[in-house]
Amino acid sequence: MKNKNIKEIVFYMSLIFIMVISLNLAVMDSTGMDISFSRIVMFTLIAEAVASIIIICPITILGALITGICWTIYQYYMDPALIKLYIQDIPEFSNWLYGYIVGYNYFEPGYSLPFAILYIAMTVLIISHIVYSGRGSFALILLGTVALSFFWFIYVKKARLYLVLFLFAAIMLYSYQIYKKRLKEWKTADISVEYNIGYNWMSCTAIVAAISLMLSLAIPLNINSVKWTWLNDKVINLFPFTAEWRNDSLESSTYGYNSRFSLNSVGYKGNKLGGEVRLDESVLMTVKTKGEDTLYLRGIVKDRYFDNNWSKSRKSYKEYNKGFRMPLPYGKNVKTYEKTLDITYEKLLTSTVFAPYSIYQVQHNSRKIYADENLELYTSKMTMKGESYTVNSMMPYIDVNKLQQAETENLGGNEFKLYTSIAPDIPERVRSLAEKITKGQNNNYDKAKAVEKYLRENYKYTLKPPVLPSKAEFTDHFLFEGKEGYCTYFATSMAVLLRASGVPCRYVEGFIAIYEGEEERKVRGTDAHAWVEAYFDNYGWVAFEPTPEYPAVEFVKPGDKTEVAKANSAQDTVTDNIDIDDISKRRRNLEADEEFGNGAVYQDEKNQFNIVNIILLVILPLLLIRFSYMYLSWLIAEVTLGHSKGRKFALDYIKNIVWYLKRADFTMSQEETLREFLKRVQYDYNERFFNIPQVTVILEKIRYSNQDITAEERRTLEEFRKKVKKLALEKCGAIQFFISLYILGR
Repeated sequence: MKNKNIKEIVFYMSLIFIMVISLNLAVMDSTGMDISFSRIVMFTLIAEAVASIIIICPITILGALITGICWTIYQYYMDPALIKLYIQDIPEFSNWLYGYIVGYNYFEPGYSLPFAILYIAMTVLIISHIVYSGRGSFALILLGTVALSFFWFIYVKKARLYLVLFLFAAIMLYSYQIYKKRLKEWKTADISVEYNIGYNWMSCTAIVAAISLMLSLAIPLNINSVKWTWLNDKVINLFPFTAEWRNDSLESSTYGYNSRFSLNSVGYKGNKLGGEVRLDESVLMTVKTKGEDTLYLRGIVKDRYFDNNWSKSRKSYKEYNKGFRMPLPYGKNVKTYEKTLDITYEKLLTSTVFAPYSIYQVQHNSRKIYADENLELYTSKMTMKGESYTVNSMMPYIDVNKLQQAETENLGGNEFKLYTSIAPDIPERVRSLAEKITKGQNNNYDKAKAVEKYLRENYKYTLKPPVLPSKAEFTDHFLFEGKEGYCTYFATSMAVLLRASGVPCRYVEGFIAIYEGEEERKVRGTDAHAWVEAYFDNYGWVAFEPTPEYPAVEFVKPGDKTEVAKANSAQDTVTDNIDIDDISKRRRNLEADEEFGNGAVYQDEKNQFNIVNIILLVILPLLLIRFSYMYLSWLIAEVTLGHSKGRKFALDYIKNIVWYLKRADFTMSQEETLREFLKRVQYDYNERFFNIPQVTVILEKIRYSNQDITAEERRTLEEFRKKVKKLALEKCGAIQFFISLYILGR
């Protein structure tokens, strides 16, 4: 490949990387992907290198396909079960991805890696095709502007910066393509062109683009806009998804970061736990129901705590037909009473259906409703401002004596592991504290009440807790240093302490609706809350309140309510079209029952790969990184050689041909001069290298006199170098030559 083409490829790859990484960062911020920036950069570089090779040399696609087929056959021979597992995972991931794209599913952190790989591969291929084709650069500017503007509208704070980076690269590409077009016209018209006009052209473009884009960053965006309320409502009714966008006529911070509820949508900032919060005191929704008991309106259930953050593990979802009744999680001997809630959204937009545990019937005008194993419901259409829905919950009468006797056998081995697992970064003193608090308690209920009481009596509630030090573990710092915080501090600490004590539990976010003397309860942003649920056979998940700002949960006993108690045997006559128990069983059947204990979930995930997976997931990526690095080094060396002059050119050139000749079994000894070495090569290949004396004279002249090289002499040396390369390839063989050049290095 000619030097000018190599130089152009390096330039193109730089622009592609900037544009792709800008989009990748925006996607990372918007989805909250559980993947590091360094891995995103690594995947981008690998994808870019592969795409460039495929576009420049399409025949390599065949090699990639053959390699993939061979690996699949080998993997199937070594571990057929693993291939079958991959095949099962592909439809599951595809179904989730489709649901996420159309808005039925929220982003699953567990799918971060395949999602990132798929997204990066698609963006790299699309942008690389546009760049290398030499057409469509202006369309790329428009598409990038639209895409990153959209990310700004959905509250990606750094979207403006990402847009500036993208536009800089896209404008440079557009300018370069204009330059190439002009250069072709000049040559056709036989116009004399200075050798450095290309550098001057692109330098001016870079300066102008950089100054213009930096000035755009300084433009304020908090200019008051003209509000047209009725038009805004019309647009949102026609296009509900725009309600989540940045909208000055709506109080955006309370309209949610995404359609599924999380505390981030009501003032709790960031994916990580902790930090000061500012809650909206205005009414978000009204709940009309009978009774005076405090209601815990479940929004989202999270079961995995790692790296100072709660997330939701993968769950099976199934569509629920509106109006039908769902099976209840209680044992047949548990008495229940019905609770009906009419919920109206006043200043809230979300697809989450809020209800006390356990919901069994929903009346909602959404086209579709989905339920997961946790009986967590969400709709395909967001509930808009002023819209209402009705939920019916069957709530249990709880006998504390029976809770003290309850086991956790119905969870199953793997679910027990999930709900008792502790992240490996939890310090030992947290585990010791859990043991101290629950010492002397011989059942899970008493352990839960002991932990609840300890947190309520020994820690202070505040919305402005101390700043969490960098690299500090959230729970450990709160329990031993900070000792004050709000609901997420208390709920997280209780969940970790319970799990350390062997009590299966989970973290829940939603709202708390307190009776204020009227049937219609006003739920404000300040009522957003987090609490803990612990599992007990026959009763399912029971709520506990560790936050001292709120009253402790009072269990309703038979006879305390005026509602008619209903035995769960009546559930046998209920018509249902969605079997949550069946979803849970199918999930368990896909998992192998095995020994469990604290931390087992994290430990097992680290040990589940066999040697073939280690090679695939560790060694191959390292080889790809090495190849990318060596390939770029080779490109840079070629560009440098093409532009160096005088003695530096001679030294670089000699080093280059000596390396190639070494691959052809000609090694230059320390005692040999260049003339002696090349004379030895000519002796064996006189016909092929008949001009070695001329090459030697040219090299000695520029090496020892530091004279500049003429165009004719450069062509002579380049022709000689091509012949040397060809000889090295013939002697080495293609595979060994490739490994020597791109893996082992010179």
